[in-house]
Amino acid sequence: LSPYNEYYYIHLTKITVGKNKTKVKLQSKFLVPSPTGNGGTIVDSGSTFTFMDASLYRPLIKEMAAQTMHYKRAHEAEVRSGFGLCYDIPDARNVSFPELVFHFKGGAVMELPVANYFSFMTDLSVWCLTIISESSPAGPSVPVGPAIILGNYQQQDFYVEYDLAHHRLGFKRQKCGLKKE
Repeated sequence: LSPYNEYYYIHLTKITVGKNKTKVKLQSKFLVPSPTGNGGTIVDSGSTFTFMDASLYRPLIKEMAAQTMHYKRAHEAEVRSGFGLCYDIPDARNVSFPELVFHFKGGAVMELPVANYFSFMTDLSVWCLTIISESSPAGPSVPVGPAIILGNYQQQDFYVEYDLAHHRLGFKRQKCGLKKE
């Protein structure tokens, strides 16, 4: 029995990057959980960032890097921050990162706002992708369990509903920021 059986598994079918919706080449065997709880995707509001098994993370990083070649990589910041993809972009007003979209069984699509997957690290003055893997210094070393953990940073400004009776997850973009008076 896996300790992950108590988590909420969802069926992620693909990930696309950019306006042309380039499909990230993911090994499908990792997208469906085994009876022991290995593989598949769970939603965990207690995990800060989305975690991906290295076999899924590497193709995502490769595609994201290919679509952001016009920015200067900040390799030292990647080592210091623990994030796998960071950029030194002096003029933050002109930052434009590719779209990141999660596609789920049944046709549900989660189009993440850029602020949910790239963050400006003020102490390093760089922009970093806030998705991690065990292959990145910030990632946990997890030999078993889900292949993807959808963390709370990527869920920000989404209303998320867990329908336990029907084994479904609902989500809708919301403006969750505090109202200024």
